[in-house]
Amino acid sequence: MAPISQDQITLIIGGLIPLIVSNVLHMILVKRDGLASLKQPLHRVWFGPNKTLRGLIFVPLVNGFVYLCVNWPGGLLLSHLSGSYHWATPIPMGNLNLLNVLLHQFGVGAAFGLFYMVFELPNSWIKRRLGIAPGEQSLRYKWIFTLMDKTDSALGVSIIFGFTVEHQFNLQLACVFFVCAALLHFLVSGLLVISKIKKSF
Repeated sequence: MAPISQDQITLIIGGLIPLIVSNVLHMILVKRDGLASLKQPLHRVWFGPNKTLRGLIFVPLVNGFVYLCVNWPGGLLLSHLSGSYHWATPIPMGNLNLLNVLLHQFGVGAAFGLFYMVFELPNSWIKRRLGIAPGEQSLRYKWIFTLMDKTDSALGVSIIFGFTVEHQFNLQLACVFFVCAALLHFLVSGLLVISKIKKSF
């Protein structure tokens, strides 16, 4: 197993920061019932009332924007990359390729956000099939569903990460990103519960 390089650590950080920001903002939006017109369940029977169009739209768009800001080509974070990564090179504002590069960065971030939300759906579907009420945990399988709650979305974004940071899918990096994302999910969920933004862990 090859050691993780400084460049790869930088890219991992650049992938995780937007996810933290977009999901905290989503929790705040849900708590304040913002964008109520989009609070339409994706499928009430399959996933319950809490998986809505609002989250499926809000998280990818916000994550795309934050990802672009964090991973601005040649910006504060990516300036630490070595020359072997094209993202390390600042792009002149007059360059005709600038728009394409920025759209690419936004698209990568939006894909992260979309996969984050979509990979939560199978877990919700299983819970509904088992008769577990939305927002509740199974007393019989509590530790299994707690683990699933904190790792399902991490799996989704890890797949995207593995495909986007190198020229071909990098399984090792995807696994490292998965562990980091899952641990951060546990940590952020705990902080949101303590701050009363989120009702349960």
